[in-house]
Amino acid sequence: MKRLRSTCKLWNILFNNRKFTEKHFRKAPKESMVLMLKEYRVFPVSVNLNVAPPSLEFKGALGLKDSHSNTEQVNITKVSHCDGLLLCTTGDDRLVVWNPCLGETRWIQHKTGYERYFRFSLGYENNKSCRSYKILGCWDRIYDYKLNGRGLRFEIYDFNSDSWKVLDDLAHDRILPVNCVSLKGNTYWFGSFVNNLLLSFDFTTERIKHFCLPPFRDHGFMALSVVGEERLSMLQPIERSKMEIFVTNKVDSEAALLWSKSFTVDLPIGLSFPEVFASLLIDEEKKVALCCNLSLKTGRNLVYTIGEDSEYYSEILYVESTNEPWWIAAEDKPCWLPFIFSYVPSLVQIL
Repeated sequence: MKRLRSTCKLWNILFNNRKFTEKHFRKAPKESMVLMLKEYRVFPVSVNLNVAPPSLEFKGALGLKDSHSNTEQVNITKVSHCDGLLLCTTGDDRLVVWNPCLGETRWIQHKTGYERYFRFSLGYENNKSCRSYKILGCWDRIYDYKLNGRGLRFEIYDFNSDSWKVLDDLAHDRILPVNCVSLKGNTYWFGSFVNNLLLSFDFTTERIKHFCLPPFRDHGFMALSVVGEERLSMLQPIERSKMEIFVTNKVDSEAALLWSKSFTVDLPIGLSFPEVFASLLIDEEKKVALCCNLSLKTGRNLVYTIGEDSEYYSEILYVESTNEPWWIAAEDKPCWLPFIFSYVPSLVQIL
């Protein structure tokens, strides 16, 4: 895409016209790809479901250049995505929005100095004419001695005004968002396992909505993902060698969120479920999902393909070394969090 813009002045003018790109690109057929954050880099993952067991291959890492240098690659410790844009936290706790398709980056200034303890997510306000992009920041007040008591603090960054503001009326004591996903411009995360609660932040109204989860069984870490830019899916361990995958109806602002079980899978080996960190439903018709774990005991950090049919089971080692979990990471040794997700390229401009 960058080569096309540089070789044709007319194409470059059209790509710089935000209304043109939004009108035509959003109507065009979209082809998704699988990306994964591992070892401080974002890698495309090629998945072939036409062979049994499926094959997985990591391609060359996508390069994110430092804002202070045209040659240095940035270490990425966390990543989330929305509308073809990647929101990355770097090893030195900076925040950047990145469009790999256009090669554009926008570095976001944040004033608190507690970025390591923040959880950030990207979304947009749905205007009739265009989308207005925003970033939600959330952290626990316990990390700031100036604030009394506990409870979550929310801030929001507006791309148009290039500024942050505190959302005082959103403070509450729910679980800190960790496994966040973005769907149709809004952010979703697990709010309370005790009450089977899913939370959603609406970037248009700047309010939090509450939804119910399927009945929760306390057998390990649950994972949330997006299916085809229309629905949510959830992976839930129910036994040491068994998982359930649930899928919602099409997410709509007016309709109720309903969950249905997509499939249950028996694994040929027992997994340590508290170490499962992320999952992605990649083919609902064949009932196949990807999931990756972060093993702190054995050093076997694996990406699995799992499916209702046992022939879809496969595993690939994605990194040899182990990592300390982020919550006990040393100040001079930030840890990257493995994350696997479906990505649809976009012409959204962020400069």
